[in-house]
Amino acid sequence: MARNVMANQHRADRRRADLAERLRQELSQATVVQPDVPASLGAAFATLTEADREVLRLVAWEGLSAEDLAVTLDCSVNAARIRLHRARKRLADALAQTSVTTPLRSFDA
Repeated sequence: MARNVMANQHRADRRRADLAERLRQELSQATVVQPDVPASLGAAFATLTEADREVLRLVAWEGLSAEDLAVTLDCSVNAARIRLHRARKRLADALAQTSVTTPLRSFDA
């Protein structure tokens, strides 16, 4: 029985190593495309704290719902919604400072 456990462990390790190698090869050939973002939006985004940027990225880029965001941030759904609301408000304030008149796309959580 111990022999089978060791053999299974060895096979699992080998599969993980093979997968990691395939991922390294695919990522080395991947082309990174920079998003077409107005300079003022990028500048406003850069003024936010890393925590605010993370929340906004998770919702806007990854498409997470409030429930998914709560799991990712390890907090309640209500706390995730509050964090998102505050991050959006701070981004809007930063955009107002740069006098951007283009309306923001709404990302409902």
